[in-house]
Amino acid sequence: MTEELQGLIFNIQKFSVHDGPGIRTTVFFKGCPLNCKWCANPESKDPRNRIAYNHKNCSKCKTCTQVCPNSAIEYTNDRIVINHDKCNFCLNCINNCPPHALYLEGKFYTVDELLKEVMKDEVFFTKSGGGVTLSGGEPTLQKAFIVEFLKRLQELKVHTNMETTGYIDTESFNEIISHLDLIYFDIKHYDSTRHKLYTGVSNKLILNNLEFAVNAGKNIVARIPVIPRFNYSVDDARKFIVLLKKHQIKQVHLLPFHNYALGKYEMMGQEYEYKDDKNLQNADLEEMLSVFLDAGFEARIGG
Repeated sequence: MTEELQGLIFNIQKFSVHDGPGIRTTVFFKGCPLNCKWCANPESKDPRNRIAYNHKNCSKCKTCTQVCPNSAIEYTNDRIVINHDKCNFCLNCINNCPPHALYLEGKFYTVDELLKEVMKDEVFFTKSGGGVTLSGGEPTLQKAFIVEFLKRLQELKVHTNMETTGYIDTESFNEIISHLDLIYFDIKHYDSTRHKLYTGVSNKLILNNLEFAVNAGKNIVARIPVIPRFNYSVDDARKFIVLLKKHQIKQVHLLPFHNYALGKYEMMGQEYEYKDDKNLQNADLEEMLSVFLDAGFEARIGG
């Protein structure tokens, strides 16, 4: 039953103009099978709903350690440490935190609840040719939920798009993409070894699913996050071209690296490997863009 399905969402972004045609509502699903070193949404990686800690807001009052019935919270090395295996989500810590340094990361929605939320923007979809985009994290990790959600959107004639890594078994991938009007397919690297070094997984399954989607006749845009020390060179562009031509991809978006996530990593008390790398501007990608355009691609910088 629809009512029994729940999706774990960590953000719903209204009036998005970079996640597909027209004005869109983008739904960010929690959980990701990749571990990209430059990830802009580190809060999306963990597939669980859990209590998060912003150490910058912490007053060090230690109230949370006192009100937790399971002793799941300790204060050590000048910060709060949460044992998520002990936590029973009673929320005593959140409700009793004076500076609001603790908060719940992710919210569960039923299909009906999420549909009601996104359809508040129906008038913008209709007038702009927009719709709903699924993002993350990696939305395909919540397959049963998103398939039902996409079906309902299709019944309402809402344009559907999904930003995906493509890292899921092909049978499940096939079921999901049959309900999509557009796929924004992340292609992070052409070399499997380097792909695994920087994301934690090989690109073999990803490329298999890319080929499957092409053969299924889906409308696909290859999105390449351009990352320093990883795939940021004209030579990289040429090698991407070989790969994409092999898979008959014609549309390409080059996404400049940014380190806006640095604050998130600091808030979560995690090390960010790209903290010292400067943001790439559109002008920095012009040479790579020219290589794609000269090769006959419909290419642009940004979404």
